[in-house]
This record gives sequence, C-alpha cells and structure tokens, in this order.
Amino acid sequence: MKRLIFPLVSVFALTGISTADSFKLNPEDYRALNHVKSMVIFDKAHPLYTPFGGIHHVYVNNSGVKTIKSCNRRTFKDGTVLVFVLYENVEKNGTYIEGKKKIEAFMVKSSNKYKSTDGWGYFAYDSKGRNLVKNMKTNCHSCHSQVKNKDFVFSCWTK
Repeated sequence: MKRLIFPLVSVFALTGISTADSFKLNPEDYRALNHVKSMVIFDKAHPLYTPFGGIHHVYVNNSGVKTIKSCNRRTFKDGTVLVFVLYENVEKNGTYIEGKKKIEAFMVKSSNKYKSTDGWGYFAYDSKGRNLVKNMKTNCHSCHSQVKNKDFVFSCWTK
C-alpha cells in the first residue's frame, strides 16, 4: 500500500493544492472526503465494462462539493480534486463486495497548469502504483470532452 501514497503526494505537489483541509496522505482516507456516489458495473455487455468493470467510489474535496451537486451546466473552482477508486467486484453470498483495488484516479482543477485539457489534470495509477496516464489529452480528456457542459466531470451528487 505504501507505493500508492507517493503518486498521491506527487499530485498535490504538482498542483500546489494543500491537503491539510481535505485528507491525510493515505489511500484509505478517501472515505474521509465527501462521498459523491458508488456504483457497480458488473455486466460484460456494458460499454465501459472492459476498462471500468467493478465497484466505483467517487469522492470530491471541499472545494468541489457545491458544484458537484449540480448535474446541469457547471464550472468547478480551481483547487477542486475528484477521486475515483475502482475495485474488482466479487460476488459473495448473493452480494457484490470489494475485491482487489484496480485503479486510483484523480482529476485536479488548475486552469493555469492544465490549459491543454481545459483546466483539468488527470492522474491514474494501477494497484501497484504504476502511472496509467501517459498523455492526459488522449488517455482521459478526449472521453471527458463528452461532458464539456458539465466542466468535463461525469459524476454528480444526486443525494
């Protein structure tokens, strides 16, 4: 687990975002952030099953809470951090439970640093802490462009 701390540190170091008001640098502390939603993609027929099949948890730091509650046109403030954690789904006694962690992904809003991706930095790491994003524009932003009118964020808080 310690390997996964270093990518998280680098995300905040690169963006200059203070972590003091959001959470400690421990991957299990995502649950201390504001939980946006959880969902399970379990059907192989789902179009996103191949890259994203499993149990999803989405979190946002305090900077993005008010904005993520809108599912309509919106703009997130610089300093917003979204966290997406994906686990394998394991069927057990008629339920789905979290299996092995597959991906930790981060979206970091910094209009000046990420101009080529409309103000968003994208970071993702596999279960061994290996960087999955080689090119933010082609690996992430091209897909997120589908929701440009929602400031490139698919999730919304529908509680």
